Amino acid sequence: MYVLAQIFGIVAWVFFLLSYYSKRLNKVIFMQMISSILYCINYLLLGAWTGLFVSLFEMLKEIGYYKTDKDKYIFIFTIPIYVLIAFISERSFLVVIPILASLIDGFSILKSKKTAVVGGIISNAMWIVYDLWYLDYIVAFTDAILVISNLSIVLYGYSKFLHRNNTYTVLGVYVTKDTIKRLNELDKAYYDSEYLWTPKKMNELYKLEKNSYILMKDGSKIIGYVNILNIDKKTYDKMMNSDVVYDTFDSEDILPFIKNKECYLNINSIVLKNEYQNSDSINKITNAIEKYIRLKIKKGYNVKCINSFVVNEFEEEIIRKLNFTKEKNITNEVYLYSKSI
Repeated sequence: MYVLAQIFGIVAWVFFLLSYYSKRLNKVIFMQMISSILYCINYLLLGAWTGLFVSLFEMLKEIGYYKTDKDKYIFIFTIPIYVLIAFISERSFLVVIPILASLIDGFSILKSKKTAVVGGIISNAMWIVYDLWYLDYIVAFTDAILVISNLSIVLYGYSKFLHRNNTYTVLGVYVTKDTIKRLNELDKAYYDSEYLWTPKKMNELYKLEKNSYILMKDGSKIIGYVNILNIDKKTYDKMMNSDVVYDTFDSEDILPFIKNKECYLNINSIVLKNEYQNSDSINKITNAIEKYIRLKIKKGYNVKCINSFVVNEFEEEIIRKLNFTKEKNITNEVYLYSKSI
């Protein structure tokens, strides 16, 4: 059992390493899920019950972080779960080590990249102590590598290591008031006042169309978004004939997606923090918008046309990459683009 546990630990580490060489985010997550399952088997074979239960729970927690924007709520929810794990695990001081390590790691990633690195050092150091108690040398060794790499980040230069682009896009199916607040803060930072919506209006439009937001995230942090609305043909035509930026939508202008009914889409906003505006992010946002449209068509929605008022260079770069046609200049800096699907 002991030898078998070490073999599972080695294979888990190999999958974990290979995940960093995967180009697609879905494959990264898939590889790391396999790695986590193998680590769980490793702890099971060693009878390390707290390590097993915490590792299983962390897998579910990470899926929650990826699929939703309710990071704080997920973290708060973990606390009673950890109390339950303490009751059903080993009756010794060892229970505290992996539970506290997981709590520190979970709390630190909610703050910033820098606190996540420091939290990772503390968390992995505690896991080393737990692994060595069970003579789990392979997993202790891999945790030590993570500690050394995080220490290198802190000592050699935080920005040199963390200036990598690890962003991803996700459809904002679960959007909270806190999310709306963050999106509104992004709007205020990157749009002129005449193009701003209030959080109340953003929330009202989201309730009418639940799939309207594509979120750009870095870890658990929202760093940008795309807002796509399904509008009626009358409103679409008004936009196409307008000589100003037309975004005075009323609730009746926003339509639900109905199969086989003509859909007219408007890309209302494309916002991303300046430090992330590079070719990699542009490709990810472009691909996310194209995927959004493809999925709508695949589900039987008759998408006819899509348009967008472009009010900055970053928006224009993405819209042009999507092969939109410039219809007219609204001002010297604002343009109307459209595309037939």
